[in-house]
Amino acid sequence: MPAFQAPVYDRIGGRYTTGRRTDPRIAARIWAALGGARTVLNVGAGSGSYEPPDRRVVAVEPSIVMLAQRPGGTAPAVRAVAERLPFPDGAFDAAMGVLTMHHWADRDRGLAEMRRVAGRVVLFLCGWPSLTWATAWR
Repeated sequence: MPAFQAPVYDRIGGRYTTGRRTDPRIAARIWAALGGARTVLNVGAGSGSYEPPDRRVVAVEPSIVMLAQRPGGTAPAVRAVAERLPFPDGAFDAAMGVLTMHHWADRDRGLAEMRRVAGRVVLFLCGWPSLTWATAWR
């Protein structure tokens, strides 16, 4: 396992899934942004709320508390951080991240790692109260 500091969700995420649910409108935008990607890396995956069910997904999550809350049947998960993805170059068609970048120690490095392992990167960011968007680039 990589050496890193315990993520904030190890302290605050114990009841995450009791209050968070997948919003179908947001899921539809993310899945559309993934395009024809068949293999997807979900960085900062949490409990897997927005993982597309019709593709081969691998989840990356640093928090053991969040990993423990992933329901049965979700994608296989690896404990790792965005800045050090344990996958070879080009291993995935796409890499996605949902509400995760604000937890990264080094955003530039995390984005570079996502681009390294995937041909397409899709990030979903949310700013309250009204900004919600998905972006994709190659």
